Amino acid sequence: MDLECSQLLPNVCAVLADPRHPISDDTCLEKLLDWFQSVTSHVPVERLLEEHPCLTGLLRQVLKLGDPDPSLLSFILRLAGIFAAHERGFQHLMEEDILLGLFGEGTCSSAMWGDASVRSGWVQGLHSMVQHEQAASFLSQCGAVDVVLKLQVDPSLFVASAANQLLVHIWLFCIKMGKPESADASDWPASAHMILAHLEKSLASGIPPSVTQSLKTLSAVYGSCTDALAGILWPRMAVLIDSLLEQKPGYCAPYLVDLLLGVARSPAFSNPDCDLWILMKRALKNLTPSQSGPLALGIMKLKHCPQAVSLQAVSVLLHPMECILKASSGHPVGMLGELVSDTAAVENLLSTKSSCAGLLCQSLSHLTELCHMDCLTIQIPKESVLNCVVIVLHSCIGQAVPSSSAGSHISRFLIGCLRVQRSALDTLGALSHWPMDQVSLVKTYNVLFAYLENPDTDPTVLKKTLQASVKWLQASSADGVYWTHSYKFLQDLFPVLPKRLCSPFWETRDSALEFLTHLTAVLKEHEGFRQVLSSSGVLQLVWGLLKDPESYVRASAVSSLGQLINIPHLYPTLAEGDSPATEPLKRENLVAELLDILAEDTEGFPRRAVAKVFTDWLKNGHIQNFEDKEKLLSRILHVAHGDLDWEVKVNVLELAEVFVAQTLGMCVPHSCPYTVGLPSNSSALITEAMQKCNRVGLFQFLLAALCDCDRPVVLRSCDILISVKSKLYEAESLTESLAAELHGTEWLECTLREWRIKDNTRTEDANWVMEILKNVDLDRVKSSLSRSSDHIQNSPESLLRDILATAGTVEEHGADCY
Repeated sequence: MDLECSQLLPNVCAVLADPRHPISDDTCLEKLLDWFQSVTSHVPVERLLEEHPCLTGLLRQVLKLGDPDPSLLSFILRLAGIFAAHERGFQHLMEEDILLGLFGEGTCSSAMWGDASVRSGWVQGLHSMVQHEQAASFLSQCGAVDVVLKLQVDPSLFVASAANQLLVHIWLFCIKMGKPESADASDWPASAHMILAHLEKSLASGIPPSVTQSLKTLSAVYGSCTDALAGILWPRMAVLIDSLLEQKPGYCAPYLVDLLLGVARSPAFSNPDCDLWILMKRALKNLTPSQSGPLALGIMKLKHCPQAVSLQAVSVLLHPMECILKASSGHPVGMLGELVSDTAAVENLLSTKSSCAGLLCQSLSHLTELCHMDCLTIQIPKESVLNCVVIVLHSCIGQAVPSSSAGSHISRFLIGCLRVQRSALDTLGALSHWPMDQVSLVKTYNVLFAYLENPDTDPTVLKKTLQASVKWLQASSADGVYWTHSYKFLQDLFPVLPKRLCSPFWETRDSALEFLTHLTAVLKEHEGFRQVLSSSGVLQLVWGLLKDPESYVRASAVSSLGQLINIPHLYPTLAEGDSPATEPLKRENLVAELLDILAEDTEGFPRRAVAKVFTDWLKNGHIQNFEDKEKLLSRILHVAHGDLDWEVKVNVLELAEVFVAQTLGMCVPHSCPYTVGLPSNSSALITEAMQKCNRVGLFQFLLAALCDCDRPVVLRSCDILISVKSKLYEAESLTESLAAELHGTEWLECTLREWRIKDNTRTEDANWVMEILKNVDLDRVKSSLSRSSDHIQNSPESLLRDILATAGTVEEHGADCY
């Protein structure tokens, strides 16, 4: 603790203990606790308390107050816990009779105990304290464990949750104190037995709050305990959990699922004959369809699950889709050979509109997760699953032809249901990860096209449709066998796309542009895609959307054109002839248009998109194709220098970073593995590279960004300049000694200003950059930027002064309405 804080601390403690000076801002107390937590992490607590007796005095004085402020008492309880977490601090406070007074029966039976903040502070203080054996013994002596057990069902959720966490901490700590690996529970400490007996009693009580809190506690225990301890504890819990499953208590199903999955993750239960798996199967059967779904999905993620349990889990996951398939096709046999969950319960949920949509959305969500799993040990009927998803999607737009009364009911429920449409399209997109065949591909493209050409498709649903289309086109493009169907889909799709690009809804226009951008990225090498694109007239529409009234759409149009220019031979082909429709699509016109947007667009999104496009071009070598690359880069940097949007500047700084890496990287043999054939004298290369950077105004831009008022801009610029400096050292271009005194950004701003006034031609010489880099302490600049912008205001000294300055102002300003 520094001298200033040491001098202020006695007055602060006096103010805190004085009821005439209440603290109006509770956040000050929270910050004070954080500070003491930090101080005790590197200063011995006994020394802290000995050198600052005012701290012990504060605890003692608050104890003497008959009716302290609840927030102050909560603060004192937590502060005492921080000090008592260290053995010597614990001993010191015990000798002063402070801990028993704060955490004993007196506090728990006082009028203040009715305030939730006091109970929460009591629990948090104990949680901090229980870090050594003396503290654990103290809990038993003062009867704190009994209080914690009661607080498990506290009406305050915050207190109940904190008590639950403390209970887990106490139990595991007590076991650690005893013989944690012993198979005989009699070796456990008395506190551990008390807690375990309470959990068993609560689980058997049938009282919902008690049951759910005990399940939460056990889940937390299994998330932290050793495998050996998990195996010892399970036999005592298994009987009670089995009893709960027989009762089918819906209120605790989510917590029961969490516990079973938490237990199953332990290697102690990898034996397929373990009774845990019997309980798993029983849970899958006894829980309702909506409750058993999360359990089934969790089972599919387990690495050592017996195949019989996995098969049952798959059956639970697919059961709703099975019912859809049977109801729509009229066939009694569906995709599952044996149903293990209650068919009547599933059909009952599908018989009403709200529950039908809810169950289908859950089932589709689980199927989506299954599709993204790397390896499934169970064979899933993928064709049937795809058929079910396609049927659901057709039903939602009234195109399904059910062959049973149940199917007709379900179809009526699903018409226009956006929730189900979005979920089903997510699943359809994920199904592209699975092996495909031509029949499935045609079905998929048919339903996707039905949504794309439907003028009534909701914009959010259309976005999902386009995203799924990209996934299937990308998956099918890798195999020439399927490309014929994909090409046919593209031929049907592109006449529809202009309608979406001209939609009155900006969300639809934006989604169509995003689709075109992503599609270009994955299919630009396909000649068929290029042919369909060039003859569709879509490019002219995208060009026109650069002037769209919505900034999001303009930004997406910029990104889309930025991708389209990368397609080989597309632009030259379009530029041939005298057609005025294709004239604007020349490469030079596009660059000019993007530069105009960067300079003149009033919204930040399009300007950021332009900066990203130019950066992408530079990364991928497309800017090399321009006649005057340096002039273009110089223009970009010049325009971005005056931009008021910090994100635009950061994006252009990324472009600058790429340019620096490309220009200087090849000049430093140690930094690039491909420079074996370069001349050994890299000094001339470095000089040439620096001059090249200087010609485009790179260093002027970087140094101006280093003096920017936005921290992200300064940090990014600082990182780039540090990289430049390190490359110059590697190339031995900065061999002269550094300046005797390194400076910060204030010196840099002043120097740049003087140079501009006195000698405007100086910056044409690259040597000025060397001089700047020798004099500016970039590491210090970066270090200062890494700190919080309000680090001075949030310093411990400032915090203590604030407490002294604001104490006692509640009444004084209570009626201030100004």
